[in-house]
Amino acid sequence: MHTTLLTFLIASSLYGVLQTPPAAAELLAARERAYVANFRNDQAGLKDSIQVFTRLATDDTVAPFARYYSGWARWAISASQFAGGDVKGAIESGEASAADMRAALALRSDLSDFHTGLANALIVVGSLDPSRFPALINEVVSARRRALELGPSNPRAVLMDAGIIFNTPPQRGGDQQKGIDRWLEAIRLFEEERRSPPANTLMPDWGLPLAYGWLSQLYLNATPPRLEEARTAAETALTLRPDFWFVREQILPKLRP
Repeated sequence: MHTTLLTFLIASSLYGVLQTPPAAAELLAARERAYVANFRNDQAGLKDSIQVFTRLATDDTVAPFARYYSGWARWAISASQFAGGDVKGAIESGEASAADMRAALALRSDLSDFHTGLANALIVVGSLDPSRFPALINEVVSARRRALELGPSNPRAVLMDAGIIFNTPPQRGGDQQKGIDRWLEAIRLFEEERRSPPANTLMPDWGLPLAYGWLSQLYLNATPPRLEEARTAAETALTLRPDFWFVREQILPKLRP
């Protein structure tokens, strides 16, 4: 490579690093650790990231996103706890996630992802403790509506919406096939986002491998179960993230002959 061009590329890379404020760089590093910990079912790693997010929540330059990612990590922990049989802990983590999401929304109510995060957290609490769902339903409905109004093409909002459609009983307006179709729409939007990531690097960018992994669960939960489609979705998820514990430990055993 020509020396002048090489010097320019190195200088440009260093300039980009130097332009990232320290708090933002630390937040992005903690976010990446949380993402990896989630795929590996590493609750300790998620909790370590939460400590960083909690500290950064006092920095006005990143506070809304620090609150959001703290809520996201607690949401991830709740799923891990539930899979391990700790329902009480999963509910408590869901409640803590909802509190973080409300705090994020108090700072930035204009972001679809923040409303999506609140809906997801509340769904955890209401699903694991149905006695509380009547008290939460209005907030869930409001968060879902605002998430889709602010981000009709936000794949995480569409994914949340798809899950609600799939899991709602038919007598209350749910439909498994419509939920799956909506889920596939979210996957298409995730793939588009991957090709054109958001300009603001602090914005949430998680989703594609998780969407495929969770789609395999949807196919297994369908009536009747759709095993071949579940297997294809699981294989795709593992191609994207070979360390995806949920698919390896929770899905694959159900797909073995």
